[in-house]
Amino acid sequence: MKRFTYLMLVCCLSLGMHAAKKELDPAVVLADTMYEAADYTVPSYTEFVIAKRAAVAAASQANLQALVDKVAGLQVKEQPYCMVATINGDPKTRMGFCWFTNEGIEQGEVQIVAKANAKASDFAGSGVITIPATPTTTKVLRYTGKCTYAVNATGIKASVRYKYISHKALAENLTAGTTYSWRVGYAGHWSDIAQFRTEDENQGEYSFLVMSDSHIMNKTYVDEARRCALAAVKTVPEARFCCFPGDFVEDGDANNSEWEWERWFEESMEPVIKAMPIVPTDGNHDDSNNINYTYHFNTDNSFNTDITSKPQFEGITYSFVYGNVLFLVFSMQDFWRESYDQLYKTWSVYLTDHVSYWFRKKTNANPDTKYRVSLAHFNLFSGSDHSVDEEPPLFRKCMLPTFKECEIDVALQGHDHTYEVIGPVNPDDCTPILDAISDREIVEGGTNKNMTGYKGGTYCTDDGTFYFIGATCGHKRYYPHTRARMENDYTEDLTKLFDNKHHNVKNYFDLFTGMFGQPEAPTFTKITVKDDYLEFNSYTADDDEGNVTLINTMRIVRTKPHTIPDVRESVETPVIIRDGTKFLHNGQVYIQREGRTYDVMGQEVGL
Repeated sequence: MKRFTYLMLVCCLSLGMHAAKKELDPAVVLADTMYEAADYTVPSYTEFVIAKRAAVAAASQANLQALVDKVAGLQVKEQPYCMVATINGDPKTRMGFCWFTNEGIEQGEVQIVAKANAKASDFAGSGVITIPATPTTTKVLRYTGKCTYAVNATGIKASVRYKYISHKALAENLTAGTTYSWRVGYAGHWSDIAQFRTEDENQGEYSFLVMSDSHIMNKTYVDEARRCALAAVKTVPEARFCCFPGDFVEDGDANNSEWEWERWFEESMEPVIKAMPIVPTDGNHDDSNNINYTYHFNTDNSFNTDITSKPQFEGITYSFVYGNVLFLVFSMQDFWRESYDQLYKTWSVYLTDHVSYWFRKKTNANPDTKYRVSLAHFNLFSGSDHSVDEEPPLFRKCMLPTFKECEIDVALQGHDHTYEVIGPVNPDDCTPILDAISDREIVEGGTNKNMTGYKGGTYCTDDGTFYFIGATCGHKRYYPHTRARMENDYTEDLTKLFDNKHHNVKNYFDLFTGMFGQPEAPTFTKITVKDDYLEFNSYTADDDEGNVTLINTMRIVRTKPHTIPDVRESVETPVIIRDGTKFLHNGQVYIQREGRTYDVMGQEVGL
């Protein structure tokens, strides 16, 4: 009866909108309570409210039809939403799951069936794996928060807060090389059906996706990220998983917007989520003591449990082996925890102690993988606006020795929103290893599309790491800095280095050895793991139909076997030395105290 009455109202508005427009009192329509918020899921009711406000503001046929559609799309409060599968441990046998329900709806489980493209009836027979979820009531989360678009579109005040139930479940003892369909919820209230494939027992060639920095903040950002997700799934339907190194949303801090997170799951990335697991880590814009990230993902959390100073979020640093690749997913977001060199940024206990030790531990435990690939949001090297941030000198100081010792082949980065091919980089002196590069194509250079004039290429990582930033899957874009600008931004003066205007990498532009520019469209990269090389194919998403343009193809090769690093505890600068007078000599920072000179690790040296 409610739906009939409301549709009659819509029809009346539609038939007589020109005559009745002046007589219509928006306050009366907006105050209508035939559809109570408490009866429906938060996402579906919000979409209904947005459509209703638009129809009242302008009773066009399109707006009225959209309102009818959103009424039909209302989901009862027991329905699950924001569902996602995440790699959690051995991808041959395990998979993590997470989803939300409204506050108070604590019942929930995941059902898994060994069948591709399953239908609801396939979950009624034998062979269904059922795993109860662990429910957690979230903190009270601001819904629209700082997101002015959400405030304006919904009419929901920035101060409005909701609690949710975060459900997490872990599937174990799955069968390798099997395509599974899955759904979440409980009897009478099941989600849509998604799928994933476990790693093969003897995994050969496979592909995965890299997308980053959606920065969900308004409809444009939602739509462009969804365009990219649709194109990625259509172009690479065989992809096993999607790496996403952070900045899911725009608004961090305590006033962040859960609406932004909701749209990432429910709309922007839904095509990818239904087709494969996600491999996430956090970005600086995801930072919030509301821990939205922790509530939304279910990845391996053993790193957090093994260290004394816990990072803000769970499951942001973890590893797994897939085929002949060791993936090291990590976060530098918590570099300040315990203590760090706030003046000259030459050490961080969190990075030089905990993260570096974890890198050595994981590479030592997996000596036979052919490639070692890291995934992080922050950049060690980048060529746009973030290249002069105050953090990269610290990250380079802390992590380059680790990348060298652990022989990281590829560093997948986010944060800079530009398409950047960097290196391979010699970790000792931050110079490009030019004799490790071949087969580059010469094209027009000196433009925002491609500043270097290089495309393609084969990059050998025997003696250095190849760094890659795949632009953005969304709408927020930065542009490449020129050689002249990079040279002007260079400084050896430590008093200027951390002013967000300078960097300390000499001849920085030379590190950009391949395509370097702004694609001006949502961008994703397909990486195919082969026996002899990794192949990168990057695409722009050109429309809402899934059409794409291939913008670059590269190969990463390794000819030397990896060495096995020693798993030793890290050493930090002793406190008694740390507070001495610091000075720069031949590009290195030294500490002078009581007439003696020390390096940053506290070892006495003679200069």
